[in-house]
Amino acid sequence: MGRKELRLVVVLSVISILAGGVLAWVSSLTDPRIQAQAELKKKAALQEVLPDAFAFQPDEVLLEKAHTAGYRDLVESYLGYQDTNQVGLVFVADVKGYSSTVRLSIGVSMDGRLSGIKVISQAETPGLGAKITESDFLEQPAFREATINDQLAVQKDRGRVDAVTGATISSRAVVRGVNQALAAAKLFLAEAL
Repeated sequence: MGRKELRLVVVLSVISILAGGVLAWVSSLTDPRIQAQAELKKKAALQEVLPDAFAFQPDEVLLEKAHTAGYRDLVESYLGYQDTNQVGLVFVADVKGYSSTVRLSIGVSMDGRLSGIKVISQAETPGLGAKITESDFLEQPAFREATINDQLAVQKDRGRVDAVTGATISSRAVVRGVNQALAAAKLFLAEAL
Protein backbone atom coordinates (compact mmCIF):
# COMPACT_ATOMS: atom_id res chain seq x y z
CA MET A 1 0.00 0.00 0.00
CA GLY A 2 1.37 3.37 -1.03
CA ARG A 3 1.41 6.64 0.86
CA LYS A 4 -1.59 7.90 -1.08
CA GLU A 5 -3.74 4.89 -0.16
CA LEU A 6 -2.59 5.01 3.47
CA ARG A 7 -3.49 8.69 3.73
CA LEU A 8 -6.92 7.96 2.23
CA VAL A 9 -7.52 5.17 4.78
CA VAL A 10 -6.50 7.46 7.67
CA VAL A 11 -8.73 10.32 6.46
CA LEU A 12 -11.72 8.01 5.99
CA SER A 13 -11.13 6.45 9.42
CA VAL A 14 -11.03 9.87 11.11
CA ILE A 15 -14.20 10.96 9.29
CA SER A 16 -15.97 7.72 10.32
CA ILE A 17 -14.94 8.13 13.96
CA LEU A 18 -16.09 11.76 14.01
CA ALA A 19 -19.39 10.92 12.32
CA GLY A 20 -20.00 8.09 14.80
CA GLY A 21 -19.25 10.41 17.70
CA VAL A 22 -21.63 13.07 16.41
CA LEU A 23 -24.39 10.47 15.91
CA ALA A 24 -23.88 9.13 19.44
CA TRP A 25 -24.01 12.68 20.85
CA VAL A 26 -27.21 13.54 18.94
CA SER A 27 -28.75 10.25 20.05
CA SER A 28 -27.91 10.98 23.69
CA LEU A 29 -29.74 14.31 23.36
CA THR A 30 -32.84 13.00 21.58
CA ASP A 31 -33.38 9.58 23.23
CA PRO A 32 -34.69 10.95 26.55
CA ARG A 33 -37.13 13.20 24.72
CA ILE A 34 -38.34 10.36 22.52
CA GLN A 35 -38.81 8.13 25.59
CA ALA A 36 -40.70 10.91 27.41
CA GLN A 37 -43.02 11.42 24.43
CA ALA A 38 -43.67 7.67 24.20
CA GLU A 39 -44.50 7.57 27.93
CA LEU A 40 -46.92 10.51 27.58
CA LYS A 41 -48.59 8.81 24.63
CA LYS A 42 -48.99 5.59 26.62
CA LYS A 43 -50.42 7.42 29.65
CA ALA A 44 -52.93 9.19 27.40
CA ALA A 45 -53.91 5.82 25.90
CA LEU A 46 -54.43 4.34 29.40
CA GLN A 47 -56.65 7.27 30.35
CA GLU A 48 -58.61 7.05 27.10
CA VAL A 49 -59.52 3.36 27.50
CA LEU A 50 -60.41 3.64 31.20
CA PRO A 51 -61.72 7.21 31.51
CA ASP A 52 -63.02 6.76 35.09
CA ALA A 53 -59.48 6.21 36.38
CA PHE A 54 -57.22 9.06 37.45
CA ALA A 55 -54.18 7.00 38.41
CA PHE A 56 -52.65 3.80 37.06
CA GLN A 57 -50.46 1.36 38.94
CA PRO A 58 -48.47 -1.33 37.09
CA ASP A 59 -49.36 -4.87 38.18
CA GLU A 60 -46.68 -7.46 37.38
CA VAL A 61 -48.52 -10.24 39.25
CA LEU A 62 -51.54 -9.88 36.95
CA LEU A 63 -49.27 -9.90 33.91
CA GLU A 64 -47.51 -13.03 35.15
CA LYS A 65 -50.88 -14.79 35.62
CA ALA A 66 -51.94 -13.73 32.13
CA HIS A 67 -48.73 -15.17 30.64
CA THR A 68 -49.15 -18.40 32.63
CA ALA A 69 -52.67 -18.70 31.19
CA GLY A 70 -51.22 -18.34 27.67
CA TYR A 71 -52.01 -14.69 26.95
CA ARG A 72 -48.52 -13.84 25.74
CA ASP A 73 -49.46 -10.83 23.58
CA LEU A 74 -50.16 -8.85 26.77
CA VAL A 75 -46.97 -6.97 27.62
CA GLU A 76 -48.11 -4.61 30.41
CA SER A 77 -50.97 -4.51 32.90
CA TYR A 78 -52.25 -1.71 35.10
CA LEU A 79 -54.81 -1.28 37.83
CA GLY A 80 -56.83 1.89 37.36
CA TYR A 81 -57.91 3.94 40.39
CA GLN A 82 -60.24 6.81 41.11
CA ASP A 83 -58.98 8.08 44.46
CA THR A 84 -58.53 4.81 46.40
CA ASN A 85 -61.25 2.87 44.55
CA GLN A 86 -60.17 0.49 41.84
CA VAL A 87 -62.30 1.15 38.76
CA GLY A 88 -60.75 -1.25 36.26
CA LEU A 89 -57.79 -2.76 34.49
CA VAL A 90 -55.79 -1.72 31.46
CA PHE A 91 -53.66 -4.06 29.37
CA VAL A 92 -51.11 -3.13 26.75
CA ALA A 93 -50.86 -5.77 24.03
CA ASP A 94 -48.39 -6.23 21.18
CA VAL A 95 -50.13 -8.26 18.48
CA LYS A 96 -48.80 -9.25 15.08
CA GLY A 97 -50.72 -7.50 12.33
CA TYR A 98 -50.27 -7.77 8.57
CA SER A 99 -47.06 -5.76 8.26
CA SER A 100 -46.19 -4.67 11.80
CA THR A 101 -46.66 -5.19 15.48
CA VAL A 102 -49.78 -3.38 16.60
CA ARG A 103 -49.58 -1.98 20.14
CA LEU A 104 -52.97 -1.66 21.80
CA SER A 105 -54.26 -0.29 25.07
CA ILE A 106 -57.37 -2.17 26.24
CA GLY A 107 -59.48 -1.14 29.23
CA VAL A 108 -61.84 -3.34 31.24
CA SER A 109 -64.07 -1.94 33.98
CA MET A 110 -64.60 -3.70 37.31
CA ASP A 111 -68.04 -4.85 36.15
CA GLY A 112 -66.35 -6.85 33.38
CA ARG A 113 -67.17 -4.61 30.42
CA LEU A 114 -64.73 -3.56 27.74
CA SER A 115 -64.34 0.16 28.43
CA GLY A 116 -62.19 1.10 25.47
CA ILE A 117 -59.54 0.22 22.89
CA LYS A 118 -56.79 2.51 21.62
CA VAL A 119 -54.13 1.75 19.03
CA ILE A 120 -50.94 3.20 20.51
CA SER A 121 -48.72 2.41 17.54
CA GLN A 122 -48.82 0.50 14.27
CA ALA A 123 -47.24 0.48 10.82
CA GLU A 124 -49.95 -1.31 8.88
CA THR A 125 -50.65 -0.57 5.22
CA PRO A 126 -51.74 3.08 4.83
CA GLY A 127 -55.33 3.36 3.61
CA LEU A 128 -56.07 -0.27 4.51
CA GLY A 129 -54.77 -1.83 7.72
CA ALA A 130 -54.00 1.57 9.22
CA LYS A 131 -57.78 2.11 9.42
CA ILE A 132 -57.78 -0.04 12.57
CA THR A 133 -56.94 3.21 14.38
CA GLU A 134 -60.20 4.86 13.34
CA SER A 135 -63.21 5.20 15.62
CA ASP A 136 -65.49 3.56 13.01
CA PHE A 137 -63.63 0.31 13.66
CA LEU A 138 -62.74 0.63 17.37
CA GLU A 139 -66.14 1.87 18.55
CA GLN A 140 -68.41 -0.54 16.68
CA PRO A 141 -71.15 -2.28 18.69
CA ALA A 142 -69.30 -5.61 18.88
CA PHE A 143 -66.53 -3.91 20.88
CA ARG A 144 -68.75 -1.47 22.81
CA GLU A 145 -70.94 -4.33 24.08
CA ALA A 146 -68.14 -6.81 24.82
CA THR A 147 -67.67 -8.31 28.28
CA ILE A 148 -65.23 -10.72 29.89
CA ASN A 149 -67.63 -13.55 28.97
CA ASP A 150 -67.34 -12.88 25.24
CA GLN A 151 -65.01 -14.37 22.64
CA LEU A 152 -64.91 -11.91 19.76
CA ALA A 153 -64.20 -12.72 16.11
CA VAL A 154 -64.41 -10.90 12.79
CA GLN A 155 -67.45 -11.61 10.60
CA LYS A 156 -65.31 -13.62 8.19
CA ASP A 157 -64.66 -15.99 11.11
CA ARG A 158 -68.39 -16.09 12.02
CA GLY A 159 -68.09 -13.32 14.58
CA ARG A 160 -69.70 -9.93 15.10
CA VAL A 161 -66.70 -7.62 14.54
CA ASP A 162 -66.90 -5.83 11.21
CA ALA A 163 -63.33 -6.02 9.86
CA VAL A 164 -61.77 -3.13 7.99
CA THR A 165 -62.34 -3.76 4.28
CA GLY A 166 -59.18 -5.23 2.75
CA ALA A 167 -57.50 -5.53 6.16
CA THR A 168 -58.83 -8.70 7.76
CA ILE A 169 -55.42 -9.66 9.19
CA SER A 170 -55.00 -6.27 10.87
CA SER A 171 -58.56 -6.46 12.20
CA ARG A 172 -57.97 -9.98 13.53
CA ALA A 173 -54.88 -8.70 15.34
CA VAL A 174 -56.95 -6.16 17.26
CA VAL A 175 -59.58 -8.78 18.06
CA ARG A 176 -56.86 -11.17 19.32
CA GLY A 177 -55.47 -8.50 21.65
CA VAL A 178 -58.93 -7.62 22.95
CA ASN A 179 -59.81 -11.29 23.54
CA GLN A 180 -56.62 -11.83 25.52
CA ALA A 181 -57.24 -8.73 27.64
CA LEU A 182 -60.84 -9.77 28.34
CA ALA A 183 -59.74 -13.29 29.30
CA ALA A 184 -56.98 -12.01 31.59
CA ALA A 185 -59.41 -9.54 33.18
CA LYS A 186 -61.83 -12.43 33.78
CA LEU A 187 -59.10 -14.27 35.72
CA PHE A 188 -58.42 -11.17 37.83
CA LEU A 189 -62.07 -10.35 38.48
CA ALA A 190 -62.86 -13.97 39.44
CA GLU A 191 -60.18 -13.74 42.15
CA ALA A 192 -61.28 -10.26 43.25
CA LEU A 193 -64.85 -11.36 43.98
